[in-house]
Amino acid sequence: MRQYSKSLAGVVGLALLIALSATHAADLAHRDRYGSLPAPLTAESFTAAVLARNAGLSAMHQALVAAVSDIRPAGALPDPMLSVSAAPRTFGSAMGSGEDIEVSQALPWWGTLEARKEMAQADAEVARHDLEALRLRLEATARGVFADWVFVHRALAVNAANQSVIAELRRIASVRYATGKAPQADVLQAEVERIVLAQQQLEWQRKIAVVAARMNALLDRPPTSPIPLPAALPAPGHLPSEAALLRRALTHPQLEALEAQERAARANATLAGKQRFPQLQVSAGYNSMWSDPAMRPMVGLSFTVPLDQGKYRAEIDAAHAQARRAEYALENERAKLLADLSAAYASTREAAKSLALYRDDLVPLSRDALDVALSEYGSGRGSFLEVLTAEQHQLDTALGFARAQAEYFDRWAELERLSGSTLARPNETGALP
Repeated sequence: MRQYSKSLAGVVGLALLIALSATHAADLAHRDRYGSLPAPLTAESFTAAVLARNAGLSAMHQALVAAVSDIRPAGALPDPMLSVSAAPRTFGSAMGSGEDIEVSQALPWWGTLEARKEMAQADAEVARHDLEALRLRLEATARGVFADWVFVHRALAVNAANQSVIAELRRIASVRYATGKAPQADVLQAEVERIVLAQQQLEWQRKIAVVAARMNALLDRPPTSPIPLPAALPAPGHLPSEAALLRRALTHPQLEALEAQERAARANATLAGKQRFPQLQVSAGYNSMWSDPAMRPMVGLSFTVPLDQGKYRAEIDAAHAQARRAEYALENERAKLLADLSAAYASTREAAKSLALYRDDLVPLSRDALDVALSEYGSGRGSFLEVLTAEQHQLDTALGFARAQAEYFDRWAELERLSGSTLARPNETGALP
């Protein structure tokens, strides 16, 4: 009960904060919806912009405000009823007109208002946790799309660097062909490779436009709105133990929302049980049509007669079934979330090892191999085929390294979403080489 009261206080506090800043936030979002992003764009700045501008998140904020606002009415008595009636034939008579004035108040069965209020509180908890779950999904999506933004720009830069290498190789082949030291096929093959790289450049430029459209969609902007060039991705952070992340996941907003739904279903079952009892209504009035003034004040009590108990038992059974359904849904979602987290943890560890392999071994070796092949071909000791093979290996390795960086960053973001918490992140400037 103490924990539930504490969570309710959190709902109320959050809703008040949202309500007080709603107008200002709406004005700011309207002014900044199509504003510029900082350059160079970092993962943190882009994620912050998505959270500030995404309309879906703003809609969920308003859903929370509405849910919290429903708590007080749910636990309140219905409005009293004022009834006034008159006898038309008494108008203008010697005794004066006759009126009957009555005030009545419906009184739900004991515990009904408490059950309704508990349902409203649980619904507010659901809205709060749904908001947090959406925020986690948006953060993970934003960081994943930003990783793609870095990758496509890195791939375009790798392509440009390799075009420079091929241009130099073609120059060397042309010199050697002019002096009779190399066949014309070397020059033609270098030209073919240049055209292939130019075609790949067009493909990467198309992918840049695709990723930019996805980023603008997250920002609720037109798809062709300009996106600044990205900063480098942060260096890998320290990966916590899997057991620690599994413990964190037990308090994931997605699970806590289902727990709140279960509480709401159980409160509804309690409410259904109250409906089988008589619903009371008390009244007090004054009837001036009685000739004796002592007889004019009136008090009354009325109540429903719930004869069809089978109807109410069916409603109670349905409410209990819904409560059990919510319990099983929570159990199933908890097992699925923990399994997904374990799989994501394994994928993140694999991505970290792959990233280290590219950084420490493959990238330096491919660079050295290309430098040696170019040097030997220029001096006449190596073949043109060896240079092309080394160039293609260097291109594949550079792209593989950029892709491994993006995949690791994306998997780290997914690990944060599944664990429901922000893991220790490195400094944004601590980029990989």
